[in-house]
Amino acid sequence: MNKALLIVAHGSRKEESNSEIFELAKNIASKANSFDMVEACFLEIAKPSIPEGIKACVSNKASEILIMPYFLAAGRHVLEDIPSIVDEEKVKYSDISIKSLPYFGSNPVIVDILNTLAENDA
Repeated sequence: MNKALLIVAHGSRKEESNSEIFELAKNIASKANSFDMVEACFLEIAKPSIPEGIKACVSNKASEILIMPYFLAAGRHVLEDIPSIVDEEKVKYSDISIKSLPYFGSNPVIVDILNTLAENDA
């Protein structure tokens, strides 16, 4: 089974910001033992889009795709937009397991990360 992690960020008009997301995916891929591939895509503004990101994973023989919304808060994009797009893609790839993970900011380790960063800079 080829397992893919697809990181979904918002997307920016600033190419440097989008490049950070690709670099993040590359860094995760270098450390990940659970994934055969780690890709990045964007909700809007930048490319690849979510459908393009899913298609890239499928083209690389992923049989399972985990969608990680790289967002800090549960706004409209996290609660409505991303799930809607992912649901549409699930219909196209019914033979592939596509599962959405909780958004990044909902993970309790964020509290520890922010606390550590604040204490180190205090």
